[in-house]
Amino acid sequence: MQPLRSVLQALAERPDVAGALVTSDEGLVVESSLEPTIDGDELAALATAAARSLDALAAAAGGGDPVQTAVDGTLGTLVLQRLPTGGILVVVAAQDADLGALFYDLRRHAPALEALL
Repeated sequence: MQPLRSVLQALAERPDVAGALVTSDEGLVVESSLEPTIDGDELAALATAAARSLDALAAAAGGGDPVQTAVDGTLGTLVLQRLPTGGILVVVAAQDADLGALFYDLRRHAPALEALL
């Protein structure tokens, strides 16, 4: 099994995570571990478009480059995390997810994820 896929599967196996994927800056799936009900291609394309919009929003507000963004929905949370040399890690978290622990883990493991790309 590829190392990146192993990391994404480990994330997806958390009880508070429904899946994870890494996209390229062009919106293509690099690797994923998602529930069958989630369309990875659609998620990657939309996450990339959202990240571009968030970049523009942050620039307009003078807030610098967004590193990690959470979109809290009624059925769960979507986390977008920019990887240091490009691409985006997308995590689909459950409604009752421990977001503090998840955010900490994602920031702590971002360099290791980046090394696998």
